[in-house]
Amino acid sequence: MPLTVRLDADTERCLADLLAEGGQGKSALIRELIRERWQQRQPQPSISQRLGGHPHCFLENLPEGSSERNQRRQLLAQRLAERRQ
Repeated sequence: MPLTVRLDADTERCLADLLAEGGQGKSALIRELIRERWQQRQPQPSISQRLGGHPHCFLENLPEGSSERNQRRQLLAQRLAERRQ
């Protein structure tokens, strides 16, 4: 799809610098920059999702509602208090 973009002098200089560094054409560079920006806006997977999810045995042993922050804090406080005794 053809697209016309008007650039100010500063943006045109930035584009020229990027083109000189990368050795690619304007269209390829602009497509790459748009894709990078789009990917940055996508929700990032959580650590547990990147590691393949929570182990099922861990999820089955948790009390009801323990995934909520307040519930996790109470559960952690309770377990720490038990260890202190």
